[in-house]
Amino acid sequence: MHNNQFCLHIGSGLVAPKEWINIDASPSLLVAKIPVLGSPILSAIGGPKWPNSVHYGDIVKGLRIRQESCELIFAAHVLEHLTLSDFHLAMSNIYSYLKPGGIFRSIVPDLEQYVSLYHFHQRNNSMYSKAAHEFMKESSIGCQGSRRNLIQRLRQAFSNSRHQWMWDEPSLTEAFAQHSFRNIRRCHYGDWSDERFASIEKESNYVSAICIEGTK
Repeated sequence: MHNNQFCLHIGSGLVAPKEWINIDASPSLLVAKIPVLGSPILSAIGGPKWPNSVHYGDIVKGLRIRQESCELIFAAHVLEHLTLSDFHLAMSNIYSYLKPGGIFRSIVPDLEQYVSLYHFHQRNNSMYSKAAHEFMKESSIGCQGSRRNLIQRLRQAFSNSRHQWMWDEPSLTEAFAQHSFRNIRRCHYGDWSDERFASIEKESNYVSAICIEGTK
């Protein structure tokens, strides 16, 4: 991978601006990299068409980059897809890749907002019996689809859409502090401490979500 100081985009999905090094750990990306067969397989299971600028990389297992080589690191709707133990491994790796003074900015679904909506539905007579189902669906904790055949199982495995651990502002702020980040703050769309974040963030990332930023 890139050896000079650069900006790292973790869990890029299909958003891969040229100013950033874009990585993703989706199983479907690995399939996409298979010569000749990758595209037909993804098409059969309804997988995405990956940009060539996205590289496979797993932040939990670690990346082939130098420590203190990243000026900025950004992850939108990534950390909630990790188990708690894997989250801490990822945070340790992220901190090690940042140069001193580098910034990590992360957006995750806001558990507090989902819980508030759950309680709102409970108080609504027409939604009372559906409150739990709506919470499971909207928070992406549950799975509505069938797993009865191989194609359906593969589609779920390759999507990696379910959330493994949810966060609110206090818990994520504390997690940043545990990993030695400083200048920790809650962010909003457009309040970039470095303008390079503007090329990679989307306002839609902030719907029912929180953004926490910290400096090494």
